[in-house]
Amino acid sequence: MLKEAVTREVEKTLENSGYTICEYTGCFDVVAKKDKLLLLKILQNIDSFSEEQAKNLKIIANNLEATAILIGENTTREKLKDGIVYERFEIPCITPKTLDSLIAHEIFPKMYRDKGGLYVEIDSAVLKETREKKKLTQRELAEMVGINKKVIYEHEKKELRMILDIAQKLEGILNKKMIKPVDVLAVSRGEIQTHPKDVLEKDVGSKLSKIGFKIDYVKQAPFDVFAKEKTMIVSDVESNKRKMKKRAAELRGFIHTVEKPAVMITEESKEENVEGIPVIKRKDLKELSSKEVVKIAKKAKK
Repeated sequence: MLKEAVTREVEKTLENSGYTICEYTGCFDVVAKKDKLLLLKILQNIDSFSEEQAKNLKIIANNLEATAILIGENTTREKLKDGIVYERFEIPCITPKTLDSLIAHEIFPKMYRDKGGLYVEIDSAVLKETREKKKLTQRELAEMVGINKKVIYEHEKKELRMILDIAQKLEGILNKKMIKPVDVLAVSRGEIQTHPKDVLEKDVGSKLSKIGFKIDYVKQAPFDVFAKEKTMIVSDVESNKRKMKKRAAELRGFIHTVEKPAVMITEESKEENVEGIPVIKRKDLKELSSKEVVKIAKKAKK
């Protein structure tokens, strides 16, 4: 199935489940909002998903408390199977049908596919509690399964992935279900170091930092800078007037979906807004407080 057809299938799944969606071509292809915010990159072959795309997708997801997911049909070597989670650069990868099961029917996958085979997550507390109820030591249980005692010790201590065959043996011996569904919709956390792409972005980021915003830079998105205080500002930095209208239209569609305020920061502009996005001149930033910037950004027409 071509990427366009996969995208239509994914959008149909989301729309049928009540999601508001917006398309973009960059580090993500679809942003969808309902009770959760989803950032989806859609590819036929997930091996074409680059590390740079993954980095930018993580930056956006971190700032918006969103879930980033890669949707695809195959790798260079194999066809992706439904109900299994693959990964690329720490971004979960699933098939369109797995997404449909997840979104429309709340059926979560239970297995990961990795180089070593199939893996699952098990409930550490259930493993320890059940073993102790059976009056088995870690060594005794390990010998019954045919593994090293250290494996039992490590999996009781913290949540780790376990080879599917071993997990199934444990469930059989202990007569207890302990394999956990994979929460593909979980919001990832983690700081990623970001850098401005040019002098203009660096100067704008510096000025926003000085008035109290936490700054992150992003590429391959309908905006260039995240500026976060109590309110999130999605800020586009433009020096090319011809690009402003196109970028503003893309940004407007994005903020309509994610429900965040936005401003466009430019070198010079006679317009107070472009395509409904408020405009602030770079030279005027130093005269504004963070509250004033937020107030202007909230005038963005969604």
